[in-house]
Amino acid sequence: MLTAHESEQVVELVYATAEVLGYELRPAAAVLMADDLAGYPFEEIRRALARCRAELHGKLTLAAIIDRLPSANAHLLPNEAWALALRSLDEQETVVWTPQIARALGVAKPVLSGGDQIGGRMAFLAAYERELEAAKAEGRQPQWQVSLGHDQQRRTMVLNEAVSAGKLPAPKVAHLLPPPEKPLTQEGQRQRKRMVSQLREIINKPADAHAQARREAREQEEARRRELLAQAGAPLAAMGGR
Repeated sequence: MLTAHESEQVVELVYATAEVLGYELRPAAAVLMADDLAGYPFEEIRRALARCRAELHGKLTLAAIIDRLPSANAHLLPNEAWALALRSLDEQETVVWTPQIARALGVAKPVLSGGDQIGGRMAFLAAYERELEAAKAEGRQPQWQVSLGHDQQRRTMVLNEAVSAGKLPAPKVAHLLPPPEKPLTQEGQRQRKRMVSQLREIINKPADAHAQARREAREQEEARRRELLAQAGAPLAAMGGR
């Protein structure tokens, strides 16, 4: 919120900007503009008015000032919000969104449930734009909220991205993340090695059994072949002795 001194400065800057643009602004209008801008940082307002003086060719309007305020435009664009709303329909997905997106999706859901994707998108965009207009008029910043999905890996990724982007403070999401893995003790490492060895034995047993069976089959086949050769050689030996 602006201080009393900053509000007075905003009024003076609004007067000066209107004069640079070539027209005179009534005092009541300047005061109303300053009141409507009271929820934004003073430095942002000062820079936005400087841009208005450089870029506008007509009258100064509140909408023109707000369009040049970074804080007022921190909300997602309508198509970005729609993409996020669609992701939220997947129960596995975690999304970080605003109440404006959630309420707009609530308007669109009955249409989407009827199978009309195009109509649902149109309903969402219209509702979201109304929500944005109201938020900007009241100087409300995006209030990022979490809608948790079931996929733990995706949850961790989305929440970490939100913290990195400055949408959520780390302490606010810490309890939503899985606890970090504790380092294994020496006993734990030994247990893990034993489990791995046991698993290897279980996996290798069928292969060992098959290999043993093949060896035995080859040995039996070789023994049978020698027996047949011996049987065939006996008559020949008898004939040679005559």
